[in-house]
Amino acid sequence: MKRLLTGFLLALACSAQAQLSNYNSHAYWSRFNLQTAHQHPAGSDTSLVFVSNRFIHPDSLRFVDEFIDTTALKYFFLEKQNGIWKVYQEPTLDQAMEHLPLRRNIVVYAEGMGKIFTSNVERAQLMSGQYGVNVVMFDYASINTTYKPSQNFRYARQNARLSARQYAALLIMIRTAREKAAPWTEGVSVSTFYHSMGNIILEQMMREGDLGLLEKEAVPFVDNLIINAACVPMKRHAQWVEKIRFAKNIYIHYNRRDMQLKGAHLLTLKRQLGEKVTRRQRADNAQYVNFLEVARWQHSYFMNFPYNDYRLNTAMITYFDRLFTGRGVTAGELTALQASAPAETEPN
Repeated sequence: MKRLLTGFLLALACSAQAQLSNYNSHAYWSRFNLQTAHQHPAGSDTSLVFVSNRFIHPDSLRFVDEFIDTTALKYFFLEKQNGIWKVYQEPTLDQAMEHLPLRRNIVVYAEGMGKIFTSNVERAQLMSGQYGVNVVMFDYASINTTYKPSQNFRYARQNARLSARQYAALLIMIRTAREKAAPWTEGVSVSTFYHSMGNIILEQMMREGDLGLLEKEAVPFVDNLIINAACVPMKRHAQWVEKIRFAKNIYIHYNRRDMQLKGAHLLTLKRQLGEKVTRRQRADNAQYVNFLEVARWQHSYFMNFPYNDYRLNTAMITYFDRLFTGRGVTAGELTALQASAPAETEPN
């Protein structure tokens, strides 16, 4: 079994590397133009906000690199026009958010391993387009294109941990904006979504961070907090999940056939939270959702991707739409989700 999983992991790594070479090509980066300080957004429905701790090189084609800068966050507004992404660096989160369409619910999105700036843009655009939300992507370096797969596994985990303090600072900015009724927060929900190794950021923040400002007066400012396919240890996860008081609802998604998490289990010798959760170890403040029957061996089962034949069924789309737009999920909707027909696809 170990040999089989190792072979599967190598195949996944080769597939991911091939995809990454496209996102890192000269042609792909040519679709991104970093704008000068005197240029201003024209207005586009296809727009995103990125909060990044990567180093910036304004004079380079690849102006956002593959290493993290733990001393400073950078704020970007991105708009797509005629197939080109125009990227505007803004001094503050508020100034970046002011360019987004008003009255759209907000999802703060933290991805997992294997994403450079351009591939994170694609994922953020897909989420924004499929669910009609404003996406704030927390963009950290989760891969280096010059490293081998085993080195990148360690690199991504380390960078996620190192980014936790800056991620907490981002949440405090959002909390402050909601308290002050900033125009971009009025009449909308705010949800936070953590996928795969993105959950290391959340775990580290809750275990080691100073939560005083984040949980000021214990009044929740996040509507739905979603822990998806978490690449963090299942054991004792309740200790840090039960410390989360800044979110009204917490959802934990797991799937024991998730092949990528089986690989992480093999590499770390620890069962991952996104794999399987024993009932006696569950957090009292979270709702657990089993995606085994609908997701099968998939790892990214929260939206449709152009390079993957797997497609979410109607019940899954309805479920994630409710979470990303700040609404609750009824028992009947959960029953419909878990009873919906599984998609028969090849692993990806």
